[in-house]
Amino acid sequence: MTYSNILYFDNINSIGGVEQYFYYLAKKYNDYDITIYYSTGDEKQIRRLRELVRVKKFDDKRIKCKRAFFNYSKDIIDKVDAEEYIEVIHYVPKEKDLPIPHPKITRYLGVSKLVCKEFTRLTGKKCELTYNPVEVDKPRRVLKLISATRLTMEKGKKRMIQLAEALDKANIPYLWLIFTNDKKEIDNPNIKYMKPTLNIVDYIVMSDYLVQLSDEESFSISINESLKLGIPIISTDLPVLKELGIKNKVHGYLLDLDMKNIPVNDIYNNIPSVKYNPPKDQWDKYLIKSKSTYQKECKEKVKVVFNRTIFYIPHKKTYKKGQEYIIDKKSATELLDYGDIELR
Repeated sequence: MTYSNILYFDNINSIGGVEQYFYYLAKKYNDYDITIYYSTGDEKQIRRLRELVRVKKFDDKRIKCKRAFFNYSKDIIDKVDAEEYIEVIHYVPKEKDLPIPHPKITRYLGVSKLVCKEFTRLTGKKCELTYNPVEVDKPRRVLKLISATRLTMEKGKKRMIQLAEALDKANIPYLWLIFTNDKKEIDNPNIKYMKPTLNIVDYIVMSDYLVQLSDEESFSISINESLKLGIPIISTDLPVLKELGIKNKVHGYLLDLDMKNIPVNDIYNNIPSVKYNPPKDQWDKYLIKSKSTYQKECKEKVKVVFNRTIFYIPHKKTYKKGQEYIIDKKSATELLDYGDIELR
């Protein structure tokens, strides 16, 4: 069989510029007779290309074609019988890494004017310009999830795995940030782990849902934080939610404990618009009403001696061991907790 166009790249990687160039070329010109040859290749990349054009692994047999394009490697060129041999230059040439010339190559293509200019300057050979095609797929919206939880069974680790699997099965793109100090991570490329922080509201408001799939919760601060910020939840149907006035499909999606019939398409396509205020607390009934003197106390000055030389970040200052200083009481309290000072 004689092919019209063959393109060869020795190793098609899982990611890379040449790999994306092959994909866009195949996508834009899939009605042309194109055959991509490779020696080793990533399975997913190969499968993606095969949806569009002919892809063959080089098996050391002779190849007949009208036009052969070589990308980086030319190691099979002597096994190719072509009417025309072309090398594609994908990088800005330097003297130290110029491609080794092959007598069969009669034309050179560069992917930018810069590439062509440098190639011609260094080799004296003409290099024709052809920009890489860019046929970007229509992007799909990425579903953004967030959780702040231990990855234990009672906190719903198994259910989190099941939800991720359901989203994967439905081919829904998603990014799930999990704030946790638990080392028992869920192995899923769409889940990213974050070190715990004292306040995650900045991350909650950039999410589509807060996820909490516990066996049980007595109140759940994170669910109430999320809803007050107008961000819906994906939660197990916890008994306390009814008490708090949180309803399925109104404030998010409440799932059965057995995780049957997860409405992944509704979760993706129908994100509820939430208005919610947590129930009013009654702490004003239990606390003795009195004027705080704490802020005034914090500003009081005390004499201290440092037990070691340290750079104290809040003051942006170095304190030397054995020397006496006057500092604010708030800082002194903190430094006493860590044994860094003695009061005078």
